[in-house]
Amino acid sequence: MQVSEASAESCVETPTSRFAWRPECDYVQDVTLGPRVLTIGTAVLGVAATLIVLSSSTLRVTYSAPSLHIFLETAAGLIALLAAYLVLGRFRESGRLDDLVLTCGLALLSASNLLFSGLPAALEVDTGRFPTWAPLVGRLLGALFLAFAAFSPARTLRHPGRSAFTLFGAAGLLFTAIGIWLLAERLPVGVDPTLSPSKALGQPHLYGHPVLLAVQLLLAVLYAAAAVGFTRRAERTGDELLRWFSVGSVLASVAAFYTGDFIRLLSHLVLLAGAAREIGRYWRSFAAVAVLEERRRIARDLHDGLAQELAFILRRARRAEEGDAIATQVAAAAERALADARRAIAALTRPLDEPLDVALAQAVEEVADRFGQKLVLDLQPNVNVDPSTREELVRITCEAVSNAARHGRAPTVRVELSNSRPIRLRIADDGVGFEPSAIDWKERFGIVSMRDRARAIDADFRLASAPGGGTEIEVILP
Repeated sequence: MQVSEASAESCVETPTSRFAWRPECDYVQDVTLGPRVLTIGTAVLGVAATLIVLSSSTLRVTYSAPSLHIFLETAAGLIALLAAYLVLGRFRESGRLDDLVLTCGLALLSASNLLFSGLPAALEVDTGRFPTWAPLVGRLLGALFLAFAAFSPARTLRHPGRSAFTLFGAAGLLFTAIGIWLLAERLPVGVDPTLSPSKALGQPHLYGHPVLLAVQLLLAVLYAAAAVGFTRRAERTGDELLRWFSVGSVLASVAAFYTGDFIRLLSHLVLLAGAAREIGRYWRSFAAVAVLEERRRIARDLHDGLAQELAFILRRARRAEEGDAIATQVAAAAERALADARRAIAALTRPLDEPLDVALAQAVEEVADRFGQKLVLDLQPNVNVDPSTREELVRITCEAVSNAARHGRAPTVRVELSNSRPIRLRIADDGVGFEPSAIDWKERFGIVSMRDRARAIDADFRLASAPGGGTEIEVILP
């Protein structure tokens, strides 16, 4: 069999990064904004909100009620813990350094909110400098890990378990040491850990302890760096969770200025939305894996049972004496049934999101090899259809190529697939052809089957043939 150069290009699997998720029944094109647009847009809105707050003398966005403060810190800590657990699951599957560092950073943020801020406020413990500095320094440590994770190489660790134990142990010891140090050292007491506007001279400006201002500024820089890193990686890998992390990091960076609790709560809500999307993706992937395993089991049963029996019938029928009409009919029927069984086995073992051009190329090459035909493929990539439509188109194409060999005795078959709207699939051969108006359709069950398959997917089926002029079949999808 000879294959044209066009077929070599069409058989290359194309990337699917422009699809947010492609389970077996979800081929909806991702029309959401790109990571860079989302990050820049969120930064612009965050800065605008900060300027509005600074210029307003009545608008207050910082929680002063103790109960609201406890709620905020607890919610932020639990959301960060949930996100850390999700990324830990990713690390267990990938074993990559960036996932490990990101998990550690989220765990530090969660511990900082729960242990350094929420718990002391709930217990009404008056520890002097600790409620002021401990949450801020803990968040600074978590932001440092997040920024490092955003730019860490996606390198697979040689010993993931040992590396995770070492990193988490070191981070835990550092976190504990910071807490003890903040309880023991002499740091400014009673400093409000937020930046507040002053309108004394008619020009809003920020005031606070110099060390506090420096820590807040460093915190904003670290979150901004993390947002840049997550945005670049989301654009490069198409990872939707990193897109949510980039937006959340932008909001956390803005929250380091004055809008404080309000924007920081919004940044954690963004992480919660991203976690919910990731959980949904996990469930869909598990369902897709279960479906694929069941398809493979059915394929094994067909191969070991039905296909073997049909092959036995075909061999025995071919051994019969020449001229035996019954044996010839049995052999032809067994050959068609065996071909159908093989196509079903191939379809069941294909990936659920296999591109149509790849599936068509593999299927028709197998049929052409069996009959010794020359095959010319002109298949455009990125033709996106659902799995059921893809399977019907593959079956129509295989039947057309098989008919071209058995009935048309065509030495060459050309298969074309266009990526325009409507989608067009064309199978043309240079065989003996026939007169469509003069044939008995009861004897041409293959053509009837192709027409019925086209109707099942709401496609237009067209057939053109003439004696000595070959046959052309076209399927048009709306």
